Amino acid sequence: MKIVIAMDSFKGSASSLEAGAAVKKGIQLGMKQPQVIEILPVADGGEGTVEAFIAGTSGSIKTAEVTGPLGKKVTAQYGWLNDQAILEVAETSGITLAKKSELDPWQATSYGLGELLRTLIKNGQRNFLIGLGGSATNDGGLGMLQALGYRFLKADGNEISRSICEIEHIATIDDSQVPKELKECRFTIASDVTNPLCGEYGATAVFGPQKGVTPVDVPKFDLLLQHFAKISADYLKEDFSCVSGAGAAGGLGFAILAYLGGEIFPGFQLLAKEKSFEEKIQASDLVITGEGRLDAQSVMGKVPSSLAKITQKYNKPLIAIVGSTSDDAYQCNDHGIDAFFSIIHRIGNEEELLQPSVTKESIQQTAEQLFRFYEKMKAL
Repeated sequence: MKIVIAMDSFKGSASSLEAGAAVKKGIQLGMKQPQVIEILPVADGGEGTVEAFIAGTSGSIKTAEVTGPLGKKVTAQYGWLNDQAILEVAETSGITLAKKSELDPWQATSYGLGELLRTLIKNGQRNFLIGLGGSATNDGGLGMLQALGYRFLKADGNEISRSICEIEHIATIDDSQVPKELKECRFTIASDVTNPLCGEYGATAVFGPQKGVTPVDVPKFDLLLQHFAKISADYLKEDFSCVSGAGAAGGLGFAILAYLGGEIFPGFQLLAKEKSFEEKIQASDLVITGEGRLDAQSVMGKVPSSLAKITQKYNKPLIAIVGSTSDDAYQCNDHGIDAFFSIIHRIGNEEELLQPSVTKESIQQTAEQLFRFYEKMKAL
């Protein structure tokens, strides 16, 4: 029996590879005969993108100190593969870099991503893959652009701060301090988000609440981003605010598309092509996936649904081992996930259950019990 394990990360608790290793160990404990098991690193542009692309290659993972989402210095990982630098917003401006009680969308900045880009450009790097997902920011990419040298000026000529609150005061844009080498760079965006920058399905309305944006503040943020989009359109002579993916990572998609000439591609598809997912799934007997929370949105472009399209194509069974489930998770059964199992086996507070050691142990135990049952059924 050949089993392919393609787990998404359990945000803040287990990386894709860690979750996959836990499933593998559980299978080995639950089955009597050795099995052929392959772990595929999975990411859609969010947390774990760097690790997923670098795993099993000659590439390397490096670190750099940058400004985190709330202004404190953080150590961010980035990858180096062939001639391409692989970055992820989750490492520089990620929501897991701050406690829930600390989240402040009015002050959260994407400045750290721009810092890292500018350093790498200065050192000669020209080809970038940037994973957009898991950000704590809703600043439209303002901070990133400021770190790259763009100056957003008020009517009196003074520069605005990094706070999104001051976007409404932008009158003109000055690019005199932007490195000339920026025009030589190529930016590929890895993101499965297709939302526009503003509106009912925009960055703020859809993703803002998980970053601390209150219902009352949603229209306030949206008006600020609309102003930023208009000022940017006047400066660039083109409006990018409605381009698919502009709303990714709190509007970072917009800034990279508009100011850096980036191209956006579905993150899972980029990785699947790089790692030959389709060929490996075709040759398998069973595929196991999973993520931190399974809900109806899991069938709307997330990793489980992307895998389901491949498993359905080759008529392969797909099982999901997940952290928690929502009331509407059963819709996933109609979209290619044959069965799903939660790893929550006991009552506990959120902080305790999300501890990395607890999460990995629970994933392992769930896989073991599942395959103990399989062994019993096989013997009947």
